[in-house]
Amino acid sequence: SGYQFVHAADMMHCAEKHVRMMKTGESGLTVFRLLTKKGTWVWVQANARLVYKGGQPDFIIARQRALSNEEGEEHLRQR
Repeated sequence: SGYQFVHAADMMHCAEKHVRMMKTGESGLTVFRLLTKKGTWVWVQANARLVYKGGQPDFIIARQRALSNEEGEEHLRQR
């Protein structure tokens, strides 16, 4: 699961956005920490949406961009 790469403190926030995407088709803006190959954390801003085929969810398109540590911490304070 991709959740194994999400910081424990951001897990519930990401899970809520995942549920929102499954209900509405779009996650909305999500900011969370993601584990890198080097074992460090990077702040990521993401938005995901479901793509349907034949009336059924077929795949997910996610757009992500890295944030500075300051930007990530600011989003965390606002959460």
